[in-house]
Amino acid sequence: MTNSSIIVNINGKFVNEERNRTSVSIEWRHHSDALDTFFVNLNDSPSFSYITAGKFRYMEFEEGKVKRQLGLHHLRENIGKTPLKLDDLELLANGYFKCPDSTKQEINNNVLATAASNTWWSVVVDSLPTPEKVVMRGVTKKPRYFSLANWKAYAGEMLPTLASISSEDYSGSLWIQSAYPKKALEADPLQKPVKPKILLPVPKLFGKITVEGERKIPLILKLNQKLLSE
Repeated sequence: MTNSSIIVNINGKFVNEERNRTSVSIEWRHHSDALDTFFVNLNDSPSFSYITAGKFRYMEFEEGKVKRQLGLHHLRENIGKTPLKLDDLELLANGYFKCPDSTKQEINNNVLATAASNTWWSVVVDSLPTPEKVVMRGVTKKPRYFSLANWKAYAGEMLPTLASISSEDYSGSLWIQSAYPKKALEADPLQKPVKPKILLPVPKLFGKITVEGERKIPLILKLNQKLLSE
């Protein structure tokens, strides 16, 4: 999907397998040479961060900063009560989509095999590089269908603005709210803490109180000495 360091904000609304409405918002911070981080906010489940570097991955929950290490078999789990899988985040972060199926003698450029995926085995697209129809097949034995629309350039990368998702048991939509280069976030002054300026007058404790004390104390001692001598 992208080969550059970019931040993508994604929203999604679904009717899940239990016929309940659910939603999610995801901030995907993709780094071409570092960890990828997904900030996942759910309306009916605890929010969390998903961090992956390809060979290892973990979740971090906001409450108490609890970390959960994840193995490859955990990637089949759903994200909250949505039909999305943790493996979807893993595939986005590490670009495991565009792998030609080497098991076929005649390679079809429209049939891709996912690598290092525990959920999805193949991806079939109607065209490249900006497909409109996508079918994913894997361990669920029920295909997942995507309809992609309004491909646009975000920070130099072509991304679909809207994606409709459906299967036998669920349906929904995903859309990109915003996308911009990682450098834009680093240049944002709101991301940098600013030291507050002291507007009130400096108290005497930090000013002339020491000097005044040095003048008064000897005078008090002299008076005491005079009274004691009498």
